[in-house]
Amino acid sequence: MVPHLTLTGAIHSALALLCIAIGFVQLLRPKRGAGHRARGYAFVYAMLVADSTALSVYQFTGKFNVLHAGAIANLICVVAAVIPLLRSPRPVNWKLQHYYWIAWSYVGLIAAAATELVVRLSLPATPERAWVMTSLMTIAVTVIGYILIEKNRPGPESGTVAANTIQHDGASS
Repeated sequence: MVPHLTLTGAIHSALALLCIAIGFVQLLRPKRGAGHRARGYAFVYAMLVADSTALSVYQFTGKFNVLHAGAIANLICVVAAVIPLLRSPRPVNWKLQHYYWIAWSYVGLIAAAATELVVRLSLPATPERAWVMTSLMTIAVTVIGYILIEKNRPGPESGTVAANTIQHDGASS
């Protein structure tokens, strides 16, 4: 058992680790089909609970802080990533919207995990040093994330079958 880890903290940590694994698999696998959808739902549900539990973990400072604001931002990213999928009809650029929001959610998750590792493993002597390390790690992960997100973003929609067919008297040709 990890010292000072509450049940809420344990749930948060376990689900965050699960989301890191699922997100990594999503990055490597094709972006369509039942497998992508199933892993996506698992990521979204686990991330919603992980972010929600993060809002009740206060061991770092004993009060609401910027890390809790990060959990709220991540919740917003996850919800915003799902909205275009639920709309009917889907917006023209739904894939790009979904990609950006879910990718930034994953970057936020990785930044939080990297910060946690650095702070826990280096045992900073002062709270100020812990915040400096947190800031530097978050900036580094965010910059790397931005580069990877832009490098791997989906291309423009090539158009749907319906948009590419010629209509004559209401019938497709």
